Amino acid sequence: MFLFRLILLVSLLSACSLGGDIPQDHYYRLPEISLEKLAAPRFDTLLVKPVRASGLYHERAMLYTDKQRPLELHRYNYNFWAEPPASLLQNALYQGMLSSGIAGQVIRQLPRQASHKTDTSILDSRIIHFERQIDGSEVIIQLALEITLHRADDSTLLLSKTYRASEKLQTTAIYPSVEAFGGALERILEKMIEDLQSR
Repeated sequence: MFLFRLILLVSLLSACSLGGDIPQDHYYRLPEISLEKLAAPRFDTLLVKPVRASGLYHERAMLYTDKQRPLELHRYNYNFWAEPPASLLQNALYQGMLSSGIAGQVIRQLPRQASHKTDTSILDSRIIHFERQIDGSEVIIQLALEITLHRADDSTLLLSKTYRASEKLQTTAIYPSVEAFGGALERILEKMIEDLQSR
């Protein structure tokens, strides 16, 4: 066993010294979300809570599925999100709500001495899908978020809905997919703002 490990180590060192390519890690972040004041203020204060995630969505590796086996998730080896998806999406939701004008104040956590007179609403969300589906030379971006909005004082439910967005790309390159994730999230937020305005 020791001899086998020694041979393996020598082989790896030889490959490196002969100029073998070492795979490089790549890290991606979502593009900044800006909804350009789509709405009139509807809430005094809006709290964007951390996005809930489970399983592989806690990790930073990018995920993909094969169209032939869509229920099986895979992790890329050298392509990662700069932060776990839940953190990226909370920041994007915050940016979107802030830029939309839907609330007078958008926050990520309640102040320690929060005033009970302030009309605060809480946006809670959970990741359902956040991955690429590979279909030969095409890629389909899939994003789905379960979103609820309720009042902090009496838990009155203002919104409860699953939002989905997808985009088909004619390339398997990662960078266009990252841009497409940003576009998909913008469409979800625009639809959510529309739903809130119509209530």
